[in-house]
Amino acid sequence: MGALAHYLEAEGLPTTQISLIREHTETIKPPRALWVPFELGRPLGLPNDPAFQRRVLLAALELFDLPEGPVLVDFPDDVPEQAVDARDSLDNLACPVSFAPLSQEKTETEKLLSAFRSEVTEFRSWYDLGLNKRGYSAIAYFSPDAAGRLLIDFVQEEPLQFPEDISSPAAALRFAAQDLKAFYYESVLSRPDFALPNTSEFNRWFWQKTAAGRVLKAVREICLHSNDEQLRMTGGMLLVPLDQA
Repeated sequence: MGALAHYLEAEGLPTTQISLIREHTETIKPPRALWVPFELGRPLGLPNDPAFQRRVLLAALELFDLPEGPVLVDFPDDVPEQAVDARDSLDNLACPVSFAPLSQEKTETEKLLSAFRSEVTEFRSWYDLGLNKRGYSAIAYFSPDAAGRLLIDFVQEEPLQFPEDISSPAAALRFAAQDLKAFYYESVLSRPDFALPNTSEFNRWFWQKTAAGRVLKAVREICLHSNDEQLRMTGGMLLVPLDQA
């Protein structure tokens, strides 16, 4: 967006932007930018907090009042702390999946994939409950079952099946990972006794406690050792957060 701002300004259209990665903005030097100390994907802070989001948006628009740039201003506040009591904590969220004893003859990979299939199946009821209530979902490309099947096929070195408008296996894996994580997040939100989870808490739970998180880490390792440059890049940067890898 910073590079695009230079072109727009050259045509006489003033621009301002919100920056989530300060190093990129310092390099590109857009005419006006507000840096915010929030996690990637949430430039206005937490969802369902319109008062705070309005403050962020107004701070970005107020940069139009400053002298000619490049201007990079820091937003002064972090996102508000969420009150999470003991019953709402994801640390106390018991995984609703009950696994039958697995045959000792199965490999560790087979055990993991079997657990993953069961996990997706049992989380599906929570997801469907939330979808019926909200009427929308952040899932964009793959249903939960299709996302799981694609990831399992990749781990098992089976041919991948994905929509024609997705350009490559690397892109399909990335979209499947995004949709799978959205599926788990929306499933958690559907608990009737559960408040909006803290994002860092959800991420810790997803990557460290679920079979889905372990499967995505396995997909990442396979990508990193692939001869396909796009798969290597996807595995290195786009599937698993570096602090969880």
